[in-house]
Amino acid sequence: MLKALSHARALLKPQVILPVLLAVALLVFAFSLGDVRTVIARVGKLPMHVLWISLASAACYLACKAAQLKLMLTQIDVRIPARPFWLAFAVGELTVTLPLGMFSQNWVLSAARRVHIGRSSAATVMMVLAEVAVVFLFLAVAGIPGWPDTRPLAVALLVAIGLALLGLLLFEHRAHALVPRLRHRWARRGAEAGLEMLGGLRKLSTPVMLAISIVLAAVYLGALTYAFWFVGRGMGVHHLDYLTSTTIYMFSLAVILVGAGLFSQIGTVELLGMLAARAWGIGYTDGLAMMLGFRIVWTGSMWLLCLPIVALMWREMPSHPRSPSIDRRKKVSR
Repeated sequence: MLKALSHARALLKPQVILPVLLAVALLVFAFSLGDVRTVIARVGKLPMHVLWISLASAACYLACKAAQLKLMLTQIDVRIPARPFWLAFAVGELTVTLPLGMFSQNWVLSAARRVHIGRSSAATVMMVLAEVAVVFLFLAVAGIPGWPDTRPLAVALLVAIGLALLGLLLFEHRAHALVPRLRHRWARRGAEAGLEMLGGLRKLSTPVMLAISIVLAAVYLGALTYAFWFVGRGMGVHHLDYLTSTTIYMFSLAVILVGAGLFSQIGTVELLGMLAARAWGIGYTDGLAMMLGFRIVWTGSMWLLCLPIVALMWREMPSHPRSPSIDRRKKVSR
């Protein structure tokens, strides 16, 4: 009974319940715009070949993203054996739609191999920045009909994020002198983690690494939008072309990447996609069918591919978490 009460209290915390309520509210609003019964009927009639193509696209997406993460971790001197790496990566992909879920892979790396979260988080942040570059470059070129501000806003945000990254890297040297002045232990530990991340970002900000990261991000986002286009056509939106579908999803992803994903991706992506589809002349019911159908198919594909990895690799999590970290062993050996 006491355990049940403690679990209930944990679920009722604001940081847990508020994102859930927001997602539910956004989904209800999206459902109110379209004909839900028609959408559900279309989901049940999805052709089998659409599901197989989506699964193949998801496999391509995961392979390219895993290669990107592995390359970045190697660049920042974090060398992880295959089994704990795949465990962390799979957990990260399963929880990516949750608030700050993208950093769950860093927690797993810390628990499984005692890698400092701050250091491995640099790779996660740079992966997000590579996606930002691809998404906003695409929107700057393609635009959305009826929304003339999309292109200049995409360029402005891309420049602003680039300048913010440059400012953080320049601030790194001064930050080293500020950390010892912090009195509270939790503040000092947080600052040290931040410095670890900034050091990793500096190593990942070379022209070659940036180019490789952006190319890999473009490839796996291309696989994702291809699946979105195919599912959209399978959901009855037969007049949907690839450029239109890509623009719709890229717009939704852009808003998620600049901050909305911190609260809830579920519901936010669907509503934004419906609004962008409307700008292309696609009705709300068709827009809801595209977004909801893709959410179901893509989530199912991710679970089919990632859950077996988690089940097979979960034993990599140590039973004695207090063993010294890789980072500390390196420092001692020096």
